[in-house]
Order: sequence, then structure tokens, then C-alpha cells
Amino acid sequence: MEPVIYCRRRGLIPGGEREWRVETDALVTRGASGRERRLAWRDVASVRLYADPARGRPWRYVFEIQPKQGPRITIDNAHFVERSVYENRSAAYTLFVRAALAQIAQENPRVRALLAETQKRYFFLLLAGLLSFCTLALALIAPTPLDNLAFGGLIKLMLILVMLPAFAFGIIRALPRGIPLDEVPERAFPPNA
Repeated sequence: MEPVIYCRRRGLIPGGEREWRVETDALVTRGASGRERRLAWRDVASVRLYADPARGRPWRYVFEIQPKQGPRITIDNAHFVERSVYENRSAAYTLFVRAALAQIAQENPRVRALLAETQKRYFFLLLAGLLSFCTLALALIAPTPLDNLAFGGLIKLMLILVMLPAFAFGIIRALPRGIPLDEVPERAFPPNA
């Protein structure tokens, strides 16, 4: 297999471009100093793909690789050119990510891809949703002009019971789930890459 290579510079400080190569057995990264590091595909614990627009880079997409041990590797499609100027390298990025996903799937078939939210962010979204649900339920329980009606209490109870399934459906739908690497949808990649 011919290695797929992707290069980019993150910012002004690193000085040169960093190169990532997808080889049959590992992801190889080489910094501006020339030092190479290897991450065997069997040592990948999870991957995450998501859009992460930033100032000056509304087209930014990110590919995160979490090894079983060690820090997370973050690769995006934005190449630093000069202060506040970035080059969109989506075409090379997409080829690189697809090749990496294929190698990971082949060497480590149990790895799944997470799209969008992390578990930690999902937890805080869930907490915010629960807080808003409780606030709405409290507003319905508190004395209102609706209580003057004969069935006011029953109407409030029915509103709360109608909100519960909607809340549960929203929680289940937003639950971060991994998908097989060979089923990653097109929306996980930059458009028109």
C-alpha cells in the first residue's frame, strides 16, 4: 500500500509543517524537527469526527484519535499560512481520514467512531435539559390562574406527562453512540472535498 500523507501547520509557533502518514501497520507523524513517532492501529481506542468552525476557519473539520495510552491526537483541515489566514486543505484531509479509518477498521475492528458530542459534553447538555424540564414542571405546579378552573390541576398534570416522553426522546436521540468505521456518513467530512 502506498502511504497516504497529510501535512499542515497548526500555527506560527511550531515553525514548520507536521506530516502524518497512513501506513499499513501504524500512523506515523513527523514534526518539523524530523523526529518520527508511530501509533500502531491496534493501539487506537476510539476516533471522533466533527465539524468545529473557528474564527477565520468556518469550514474546519477535526479528526481525533484516542490511543489506549497517551494523549489524544487532533488533526484538522486548516493549514496556517500567516496571522489570521488559513488554507483549506479539505481534499487532502478527507483522503487522509478515509485511509486512516480503513486501516483502523482492518487492524482493530472493535473501534467505533463517535460523531459530534463527547460523553462529557453530552452530560452537561443532559444536565441543562433536566434543569429546564424541572423549571417548567415547577412553573406548572406553582399557583396560576389555571388553578381557578375545575380541572386546572389535571390540566397541569397532563402537560407534565406530555413533556416527559418528549424529554426522554430528546435525551435518547442525542445520546453519543459509536458507529462502525465503515459506516461513517458523508456529513462527518468537509463538503465538496
